[in-house]
Amino acid sequence: MADRKRFLYAAAVSTDMQYSGILRKIAGQTAGMARLGWEASYTCVQENCLLKRTGEREERFPFPACARWSERQKRISGTIGALLAQQPCDMVYIKGFLTNPYYLAIARAAKQANPACRVVFEVATYPYWGEYKRFFAVDLRGRNVRSFLGHAREVAAHARTTLTFSRWVDAVVTFGERTDKLWGIPAINVDNGVEVASIPLRSDQADRSCVNLLGVVGTSVVHGYERVIEGMKRYADENPALPIVFRIVGNNETIGELGRLAESLGLGGRVQLLGYKTAPELAALYCVSDVGVSPLAEYRVGLNRLSPLKSREYMAAGLPLFFAYEDELLTPDLPFVRIFPNDPSPIEMREVVDFVLACRADPALPEKERRFAKEHFDWEIIMKQIHDFACAAGGDGNDNT
Repeated sequence: MADRKRFLYAAAVSTDMQYSGILRKIAGQTAGMARLGWEASYTCVQENCLLKRTGEREERFPFPACARWSERQKRISGTIGALLAQQPCDMVYIKGFLTNPYYLAIARAAKQANPACRVVFEVATYPYWGEYKRFFAVDLRGRNVRSFLGHAREVAAHARTTLTFSRWVDAVVTFGERTDKLWGIPAINVDNGVEVASIPLRSDQADRSCVNLLGVVGTSVVHGYERVIEGMKRYADENPALPIVFRIVGNNETIGELGRLAESLGLGGRVQLLGYKTAPELAALYCVSDVGVSPLAEYRVGLNRLSPLKSREYMAAGLPLFFAYEDELLTPDLPFVRIFPNDPSPIEMREVVDFVLACRADPALPEKERRFAKEHFDWEIIMKQIHDFACAAGGDGNDNT
């Protein structure tokens, strides 16, 4: 039997808990390729060690410690390049944002090891300049010269490397707005996916004496959860029969602000900040929640079309959700979805309560929602789309002679 083709997901994401959601996505994409018949691996970073994970097997490749971010990235990309030289791959998938010399070095190493290798570059958010405008605005408000210069260097490096990126990269993958080409490279827009089998279907154990909201922040700072808290205040002032509890998972720079806002509005006991949670702990929270809250403030970075990873995880668990953006396959007629305007207005919580009561009335809804996620968002489906596009963009992907 012929050897299986090799796929490497080249990522430098840390194994620290705040990045666990991103790592789950990487592992899910890699597992999707494995189910398509590939020998599929991904890399991540733990302190001063590059990890290469293939199924249950993990290999470790230490590299010298260094204080400067640029030197660290150079060593990580060099370690990945050495792996590719030793074991050439048929497809290399690079996770990035803006282009830079380190991603370029990985792409070049993949092609030099195997000229027929298909190299794919993933842009986490597109368009991406809204994010960088926000970075610069935050730097200027805080008078953080060091951070401002760091972001400026990233933009300058991006401008330089896009000039030659198309020489080594066959296809670009975007999430968000559509584009057919980026930096002169064929581009495909896809939905975020989920490894449905890795997330248990929730059993509905939500307290019926209140409405239970769950928001999972991850690394996002444009979640817009203040819209929920402000809406909760308006709702509470009407003395409703069903109170609302909002549990928030995560711990980035915005969480403290949400806590202070809740306290100032007299909602301290109704807004619970839970910090980071493991995958089993999240699964337990899904069971005691009525609805998941997906991003509500993408307007801040100039985005309207989105397919967030967390929304897919809610759906795999069978947890209804509400959000404020356009998601091509999540339309208002779906019984497990509620869509609000993408603006700063407080969320109308009576609409949320009515939505929750309608969802509670259908005990089969979690199964229906999970089936929808499996049919539309499983990573095997999405990675097959990416594979086929990259092979077509770079020529015959089946001829690696």
